[in-house]
Amino acid sequence: MGDASKAHALATGMKGMDTSKVAVDDDQEAPTIAAGSAEEKAALEVMEALLPEGSESKAVSTEMKLMCLRGRKYEADRAAALVPDLLALIDELELRTPSEQLKADLESGKVVATGAKDEQGRAIVWIRFRLHDPKKCGPRDFARLIATIMLHLLKDENTARCGVAIMQDATGLGLKNIDPKTAKFVFGSVFPRLPIRVGRLCLFNPPWFIGKIVFPIVKTLMSPKLRSRIVNVNGSDPAPLTEFFPLASLTPEHGGTFAFDLASWAASVKPAV
Repeated sequence: MGDASKAHALATGMKGMDTSKVAVDDDQEAPTIAAGSAEEKAALEVMEALLPEGSESKAVSTEMKLMCLRGRKYEADRAAALVPDLLALIDELELRTPSEQLKADLESGKVVATGAKDEQGRAIVWIRFRLHDPKKCGPRDFARLIATIMLHLLKDENTARCGVAIMQDATGLGLKNIDPKTAKFVFGSVFPRLPIRVGRLCLFNPPWFIGKIVFPIVKTLMSPKLRSRIVNVNGSDPAPLTEFFPLASLTPEHGGTFAFDLASWAASVKPAV
């Protein structure tokens, strides 16, 4: 089977992927409620009143409740509904305890949060699937990595309020690096249960089989809101990235000036809760 046929088969394997419940920052408006403000405290009280008395959701930390409230743009009903879903995800992926697999995945650099933010205050999450081996890191392992990084990011109140911008650097990506089961699990079962909003998804320098075959098919499977947040930067020249990310927020690998030390960052990421 040639590369084109393999790419088409891979894209076909994505069918059934559900992104409809992924929280997307579709209006791109800055938060109007300040962290720690009287307005935020009032919204938190409304949210807490919606949580069942005696439930695990009611007993979670204020920090977690605020993550959910900020991540759902202060809509108390949506935030209250998210808390039990988040708790279920934490249990399902065993996010309270570290593991050697998670340590190795963090150190691989396949998914990192550099600490940089875009002009809208969104934390930049940098993905390099060329460093991913599905044979060593299955869907659940990758989901655990994503959830751990996102919840680590959300400890920053402004990230919780503003969301994330994802830069998928497809340089050197091969068909062997992609597993449809992982994509379907992360978009369908992980992102919807995290108190995070996706403000932008930038695909940079995709190889031809991604840009011409896989990506167009996968894009049709995405919700209209998520599709509206996707940009495609073809070619290896990183200069066009500055249209979406400030130069000071890009690492030298992409022509920027933001200093990032992978080893130090990986060591700083602790169990999510």
